[in-house]
Amino acid sequence: MNLSHNRSLQPVYWGLLHGINDLAAGFLLAGYTLSHGYSDSFLFISIYAILGFGGQLPVGFWLDKQKDIALFAKISVSLLPLSLLFFFVSTEMAIICSGVASAFVHVTGGTICLQVHENKSGPLGLFTAPGVLGLTIGGLLGEAGYLLPLVLVLAAMLVTITIFKQPLPVYQTPEKKESELDSHDLVMLLLLLFMCFRSFLFDVVNYVAENYEDGLLYIGVSAFFGKIIGGFVADRVGIRKFIYITLLAALVLLQFGKTNIYMLCTGIALLQSSVPVTLLMMGRSLPFHPATATAFSLGTSVVLAGLPLFLVSDKRLIYDAFSVDWFTALLFVAFLIVLAITGNYVVRKIFL
Repeated sequence: MNLSHNRSLQPVYWGLLHGINDLAAGFLLAGYTLSHGYSDSFLFISIYAILGFGGQLPVGFWLDKQKDIALFAKISVSLLPLSLLFFFVSTEMAIICSGVASAFVHVTGGTICLQVHENKSGPLGLFTAPGVLGLTIGGLLGEAGYLLPLVLVLAAMLVTITIFKQPLPVYQTPEKKESELDSHDLVMLLLLLFMCFRSFLFDVVNYVAENYEDGLLYIGVSAFFGKIIGGFVADRVGIRKFIYITLLAALVLLQFGKTNIYMLCTGIALLQSSVPVTLLMMGRSLPFHPATATAFSLGTSVVLAGLPLFLVSDKRLIYDAFSVDWFTALLFVAFLIVLAITGNYVVRKIFL
């Protein structure tokens, strides 16, 4: 890996671009929904999700094949302002372009962070955290009008300049050993299961938060701080200990704080604090494919977790299920049993 880049500020710059990208997406989707109604906008919300999250995997495959980070960085920083400029021509085209831009920004940014800060989850938190906050704020600014896209285009251009002022890392992977090529398959699947579980629970709480005034904003801010703080704390206390402690604490808060928005927010912060950790672990489980690892972590897991909720026509059923006393307890206990059985194996395979 690029050890000479250990002090690189690229995770900060790509985190800012990530936040701008997701804010733009939230603005476009919310504005379209407000002007067309949810039923009429459902198609383009789905298209964005397919492109922005599902599209990360083919982008990851492509980047791992081309091994040209600079090229993908240029594509990413070009698609974002282009999607905002499309807003003045066709909102539908803007949403489609924004979905493609999201796929490139997530995969390229995550790959760069994995390259410049080997074995550290803190910088990965700096990259992942602004996304959820940007999406939340963008959703609240759906009626901002024509000025916001221009401001975001200017912000994206300024961040782009800072990105290319520093040298981008060269795509590198460890020396291949044929005996190791398939040794991490089970680890990858277990990590994907964990990320799907976490994303599913986050989606459920997001639905619940809509019942509180400014609840979505509180949840977005909580997830933001959880990712940033969690990444650096995990580097200090150790990944295995960190995941066990935060999961157990999140279980208690989400189980007993279902009617208290502040306890829900703290639970979400603890739950989301493991996002940079699992991105690092996925990168270690797929050392020869860092872009694909990023796509699994930030895209595929979100799609798989969101699918069950996507199929629920009456969203009140989600709130009713969450309100059942044993719902979260059963989910967490079942998952903690799996984690206890497999945790040592996963950590040993990735880090030893």
